[in-house]
Amino acid sequence: MTGNPPDGPASTDRAAVLDEMRTVLVEQCETPPEVAHGLTEDDPMSRLGLDSLTLAYVFTHFEQRHEVTFDNDDIDPQRYRTVGELLDVIAAGVAAGAAEAR
Repeated sequence: MTGNPPDGPASTDRAAVLDEMRTVLVEQCETPPEVAHGLTEDDPMSRLGLDSLTLAYVFTHFEQRHEVTFDNDDIDPQRYRTVGELLDVIAAGVAAGAAEAR
């Protein structure tokens, strides 16, 4: 993400995406609530222990709910070192989908 002030609209959307991701992790990926709800962008992906199938559930949720499409490469858990890197991809997809809907 580029050029948005930390308290601007993009940060609000990003925070909403992170909250939604936390919910998906608990409800669909069996991530313990205490892990998901305490999740920050700086946390390593290894904290979640997601494999590619489980990560696919996360992306599928966002695709269906926000009418966006992600590339197959996006679903590779090895691609992400931190939760923030995963959030970058999901938030960008959600933002692009919202822009197309306008």
